[in-house]
Amino acid sequence: MPRACLVGYGRVGRVTAAELRRRGYRVEVYDASRSNVELARSAGFVAHLADVSSKRVAEGISSACDVVATALPGLSAEKVLASLLESGTGLVVDVSYLPDPFALRGLAEKHSSTLVVDAGLAPGLSNLLLYYSVRSLHKSLEALVYVGGLSADPMSPLGLVASWNVVDLLEEYTRPARARVNGELVELDPLADATSVEVPGAGGFDALPTDGLRTLLSTLSEPKTMVEYTLRYPGHVEAMRNLRDLGLLDDRSYVVEGCATTPKRLLARLLEERLPRSGDRVVLYTRAVGVEGDVESLEFYLDVTQAELGLEDVTALAYLTGFMHAWFVDRVYRESPDAGLIPPESFYEDTYTVIGELRSVGVKVSRRRCSEG
Repeated sequence: MPRACLVGYGRVGRVTAAELRRRGYRVEVYDASRSNVELARSAGFVAHLADVSSKRVAEGISSACDVVATALPGLSAEKVLASLLESGTGLVVDVSYLPDPFALRGLAEKHSSTLVVDAGLAPGLSNLLLYYSVRSLHKSLEALVYVGGLSADPMSPLGLVASWNVVDLLEEYTRPARARVNGELVELDPLADATSVEVPGAGGFDALPTDGLRTLLSTLSEPKTMVEYTLRYPGHVEAMRNLRDLGLLDDRSYVVEGCATTPKRLLARLLEERLPRSGDRVVLYTRAVGVEGDVESLEFYLDVTQAELGLEDVTALAYLTGFMHAWFVDRVYRESPDAGLIPPESFYEDTYTVIGELRSVGVKVSRRRCSEG
């Protein structure tokens, strides 16, 4: 039985651990939070309270595990991954947000480690779908990703559910979105450059550019325009612009009654407390446009809610992200790719394999190819 070590037993990590166990792995959990360790033990996992950025802990994981899965908040992920790579960990599959997904490539190559980055839903599954689509079309002109983790109830506050780290969520509204427009690499402002879109079968949404293309900007050179958009219900962008104009997305520190904090950190805390924690909906829509005589497009899309999946203790977004994380872990362990940094789209030839596996757990990914001549 292969041994998988999971670093980070948060919302996504819990699903990753359960899915790896279902796939036949012996899973051990490492987390710096005592409450998360207790949750892991109550779920039947061997769990360790540990700081994996510690050289000693990382070396222990490296020597004991066949493959390591990491699911951490963006602020701590890079340090932990560097520690694992420096300890010679052979296979590492990460679902955390790294500001530069290629930042650890040199370290992985130096220590003969394989590091798969962005191994989740979006980025992750979205990379497979878009890369497959572009490779299936002639002279691709445009490649777009639309993805949203929403409340199933559009009337809930901001139309959101606290389905993942809220600090990382707020970063999406202030972090420049790297994209390609008319052949030029650009940085788009999530709120200033927002638009709207109609998703087949799902309805109309606000769409704000976000920084989810990442490795695709290097591995897909053909499309002249390539952007990832985050989907929100109509009116959401205007509400967030108002919060920004009030200063609630600022990182500047203020002292209030003797305590220092930033408006963004305070807003994150309030959202963590006030947003619902269940009842979410996930929409993913990828669209590539190419030319072969006529203009034609290839699209993939899914639209599923937590209720439709019959999930009680985990949101649909966390479930799908953890499911994909475990899928990438299993694929990497079985295929043992070469050392270095591996983008998720490297597995695009398995696109229909993963679509079939998603269907087996109740997630239908639809495909549409049509001429637009």
